[in-house]
Amino acid sequence: MLTNRHKVLGILLILGCFSCNQLMDTFNDTFKEKKEDGPGNTGHSSPVTSSVTIESHVSRDTVRTTYSSRNTTRKLNFLSDEAGLREAEKSLLALPAYAGKKMYLYDDIHTYDDGRINLQLRHPENPDYVDAWHFADGQWKGPEPVQLSVRNKVEEKLLPLDEIDFTSITRIYKNIVEKSATIEGAKPPTHIYGIVRGKGLAWYPTSISGSRERYAISFHQDGSIDKFFRE
Repeated sequence: MLTNRHKVLGILLILGCFSCNQLMDTFNDTFKEKKEDGPGNTGHSSPVTSSVTIESHVSRDTVRTTYSSRNTTRKLNFLSDEAGLREAEKSLLALPAYAGKKMYLYDDIHTYDDGRINLQLRHPENPDYVDAWHFADGQWKGPEPVQLSVRNKVEEKLLPLDEIDFTSITRIYKNIVEKSATIEGAKPPTHIYGIVRGKGLAWYPTSISGSRERYAISFHQDGSIDKFFRE
């Protein structure tokens, strides 16, 4: 009787060990599968990474393409282009927002040799407001509102636009280039600007720097030389 019991217990022990091994194998297999399917190896994370990378490349390429496009259409030697400056002035005076209204320059005007002009105009409806306008790629863009302080005296910095001849900029440029040719190391300007002073414009730059010498220069409103001397 005892012998039969021992046999039964032996069989149950063997089956129990076999079941334990199966359970361990099943657990290990399951854990391995989960590990292989974990966050670093699922099919869900790769597309997200690829998407971000592609989006990043597209964004950068778009910026580069836009910048390249601007460079190819932007006009160089604009400061010496009398016809181009005259056309820019003509198109500014023809802005629809100012049709039938007198136009006033506010504070300053900046011109660049790559074809850009930045200036500010008195608002066509509200005399206390000022708008910024930008000329690039052959056309005017704006208006952009300019934030002013209560300390800004708009009336003191206004000049009628029809009193400014844009071709004066070409005269200033040619005069500076002519004087620079006699000064060692002097270079032609790439930026000419005017600031409203009293009832006219004060033109800049007001100096020409060489490698050994520096000269002061000033201009009349029409771009002709007022004074020129070594500092």
